Amino acid sequence: MSSSRYNIKHPRGFPQRLDGGLNSKFESSIIDGAESTDCLNVVFSAGSVATRLGSTKLNTTLVGSSVCDGLYTRRDDGGSETMIAFHGGSMHGLTGSTFVTISSAESVFTAGERIAAAQYRDNIFVGASSVIGYKWNGAAFTRMGVYSPNNTASFASWSSQGSIGTTTPIYKFSFRNSYTAESDVSTGITLVLGSANVTARINSIPTGLQSWGVASRRIYRSDNGGTTYGLVTTLADNTTTTYDDTVATLGAAPPTDNGVPPKFTACIYHQNRLFVNDSTNLNYVWYSALGEPFTFPSTNFFKVGDASSDLVRGFGIVDDTLTVFCDDSIFINYMPSSDASTWLQRKVSSNFGCKSTFGIWKWRNRLGFPAIQDSKMVGFASVSGIAIEPTATLLTTSSIASDLLSERIEPDIFNIQEAYVKNISSIVFKNKAYITVTYNSGNTTNNRIYLFDFATEKLSNNQKFSFTPFTGIKAAQFTIYDGKLYYGSSTANGFIYRLETSAYSDDGTAIDSYFWTKEFTGERGHEDFIKDFTQLVFLADLAGNYPMKISWIVDSDSGVGQTKTVSLNPGGSLWGTMRFGIDSWGGGRNQQMFQISLGQTYGKRIKFKFDNMNVVNQRFKIHWLSFYYNIRGF
Repeated sequence: MSSSRYNIKHPRGFPQRLDGGLNSKFESSIIDGAESTDCLNVVFSAGSVATRLGSTKLNTTLVGSSVCDGLYTRRDDGGSETMIAFHGGSMHGLTGSTFVTISSAESVFTAGERIAAAQYRDNIFVGASSVIGYKWNGAAFTRMGVYSPNNTASFASWSSQGSIGTTTPIYKFSFRNSYTAESDVSTGITLVLGSANVTARINSIPTGLQSWGVASRRIYRSDNGGTTYGLVTTLADNTTTTYDDTVATLGAAPPTDNGVPPKFTACIYHQNRLFVNDSTNLNYVWYSALGEPFTFPSTNFFKVGDASSDLVRGFGIVDDTLTVFCDDSIFINYMPSSDASTWLQRKVSSNFGCKSTFGIWKWRNRLGFPAIQDSKMVGFASVSGIAIEPTATLLTTSSIASDLLSERIEPDIFNIQEAYVKNISSIVFKNKAYITVTYNSGNTTNNRIYLFDFATEKLSNNQKFSFTPFTGIKAAQFTIYDGKLYYGSSTANGFIYRLETSAYSDDGTAIDSYFWTKEFTGERGHEDFIKDFTQLVFLADLAGNYPMKISWIVDSDSGVGQTKTVSLNPGGSLWGTMRFGIDSWGGGRNQQMFQISLGQTYGKRIKFKFDNMNVVNQRFKIHWLSFYYNIRGF
């Protein structure tokens, strides 16, 4: 302990940084000095804490009157983008500030059912548990798989001149999409001719519906009773229904295993294939043909989990590995090449599973996910290789064994509603993961965001990442469009919102932003002494011509404590307030060091609160703080 008893500064060296995030679990006097016992709607960077940015509506016309069931951005090979939103069972594309229903995608889906999607080249593939998969290339909305035609062909007539070498040819047909992916062939139909070496006219050649995406069709024939088939011709349209067959020498054999994808609720692109789960075979993972995402051969699947309780819920990609998340387990599939025979599957060493299809995010070459244990939400975890990380949570005075990223906010985790874990969604934007959850009893839709900040610019000693809660944002799902972050509403208001705007309000509603520090005990060795706390010093942005409130309490007092306000007026002439001919123009200052007298404040421990007073377009940013005290005695 220092010999001095008066005018002691804490911390003695560099001032206290404030970028540690929320720590609502551990005793407020032992947590790291940068952490907060209670904070809301704040962000951290380079040691500072600040009011988060706001949000505003994107669309001027409602996208129906239902909850957003999916929000994605399709990017074509040329780099252009289109935002697509799913509302009321239909898919809508953004044009200007209005969402327009995509042709052929109206009422295809079921309102209230979440839509899964994955991008492959210039197509975005979408699916749900009750609907077959579809694709959209920016123009046509058609079936994802290439489905076989129903054989409706019939014999029309025959003529004595021709080259068919049998009196009973058998015909089969296939469909091809605009990417020349071909379906399996139809059932066969036999045409009975009067003699061999004739021409056969085929009627009623099958055509596909517009939604099937048929661009061309092929006719195959067997001259040996169905033992083998060969190509007769390719019809380069989806309209011709009559064909005169004069072909003597048949071409290539038809495909035999170009199956269609199952109905799915999760999908992902990896190594020139699409991977999907199966709404019927609940522990199957299917993968498309190599370089061709439209067909799924009957042998292209592997099993994980079980078909009764440990079902496939979602996927994540890190380097050459596909991670499969099930209800009670996690599997890593190492894929060193595109050859499935080289793939290796391992079960992750953990008791965790995941039920949040849309809640998985990638960070620092790891996968974060909402963790389930014994059917209960226990926190946010991270998987790396075949292990769950981290192995320990470090505090200032102790080391607590843990394999959850969210150990510090465990009390908050237990308020996330179990029944709506499936609705958790996440996205990574600017080195931060935005995770939207349904919070507190009685709520049925996502109403809170946890910001998982893993940016590397943190200055606090022990902080590698942090969590902080956002309220006032009801997000069903996120997307990044034109380099900006957006979300679809979890309430049935038909709006899409942009996050991270320059305004400090949520579409005109105030952001309730505050930050409580830990309880400081002063310098080492002073923990048990009663102190006169005399002065608070902090560096703050001069954000605008409005006040900020500072509060402080001692010794865990449950009251409101003492409060003061300071003006954040930067001086000079604020835009929109300068009076011409009276005021002088000037830029003012950006920051100011404030010295706040703490008056008659004494105790063993003290904590401080910074507050924007819950007023529209008022914010704060605190870069650091320190305080002074005198020692009274034991």
